[in-house]
Amino acid sequence: MQKDMSFQNTIRYNKSGPARYCNRIGVWDEIECLLAPFGKKCVVSGGVRARASVQNKLFPQLEKAGIQYVVNAFAGESSENNVHKLLHICEEFSPDYLIGVGGGKSLDTAKYAAALYGCPIITVPTIAATCAASSNQIIVYSDSGEYLENVYPKTNPELVLVDPDVILHAPINYYISGIYDALAKWYEGRASLPGSENADIFDQMALALARMLRESVYAEAAVAVECVRKGELTREFIDICNINLYTASTVQALGIKAVRNGIAHSVNNGLSLLEGAHDVDHGMKVAYGIAVQLIVLDSPREELRELFGLYNSMGFDPSFQGMHLRFTEENVGAVAKKATDDVLMRAKPFDVISREMLGSAMKKLEELRS
Repeated sequence: MQKDMSFQNTIRYNKSGPARYCNRIGVWDEIECLLAPFGKKCVVSGGVRARASVQNKLFPQLEKAGIQYVVNAFAGESSENNVHKLLHICEEFSPDYLIGVGGGKSLDTAKYAAALYGCPIITVPTIAATCAASSNQIIVYSDSGEYLENVYPKTNPELVLVDPDVILHAPINYYISGIYDALAKWYEGRASLPGSENADIFDQMALALARMLRESVYAEAAVAVECVRKGELTREFIDICNINLYTASTVQALGIKAVRNGIAHSVNNGLSLLEGAHDVDHGMKVAYGIAVQLIVLDSPREELRELFGLYNSMGFDPSFQGMHLRFTEENVGAVAKKATDDVLMRAKPFDVISREMLGSAMKKLEELRS
């Protein structure tokens, strides 16, 4: 892959979010107006189910607006092979911009291809499981699903189009997963900022926003999840949808130097090694990582009980058993090693955490949940 999209390069740029974020019923009727500045040719990339959820809404509006498009059928991981496949389509079709449709891996693939090709990226999330639709962070996996690295294009997506009705009728586990992934922004950011050597006013803003995010999740998440179960489009549902898709990415962008991913996400990356872990939603693995983080940092027991209360209200057991993974010495050791070798765990203040400390915390968590 070409172009410098390293962490060290991206921290030179302060970014707060996508250029435009639109989350409202009827957003499809605005397609012609919203896409006019970008040109008349695009590549639409997304998986089968994702494209099916918007095909009667997005594609007719593209045709009505006179926009030529070709479709890339995404499948699998946000891997270099999938990025190159999409990049090859772009080089043949010469689009003015690229539209990514779907969840995190599909959107990250589209974001990476657009950055390499040098065209704008527009995202259409069909689930609210991560903040990938709005963020300038891309997670790269192998074709088999093992976490490899994060890369960072210089800009966030130019436009994010969200139909809340599409999100409402997606499988509920994705919505819950997004809540946990967003919540990690507070726990990881609060832990990482004090040990940073290069924090600035943007990091302070990020932590303040992360605190608001946490308060909103504890106040509204359980109610919002129940609204999804009932199929009700309510204010609480929209609030949490925006937190999952937008607010979390803004925290990530503003606080990229010091209010950043750490223990929880590194544990998630470690879990990617395990058989069966690819069937566990990203946010669930991050939620497990938050609990591990609280234990390894010796957080107050009351805080752990509060977290467990939130998880219980949404039906999640933060343990290997709860994720249907085999809890063995070998698996614990493998996860702890990959997590502590993670680039974000080797930066202050998490660099003092050893694989033994992390493994011990994972064992203690399993005992607490058994």
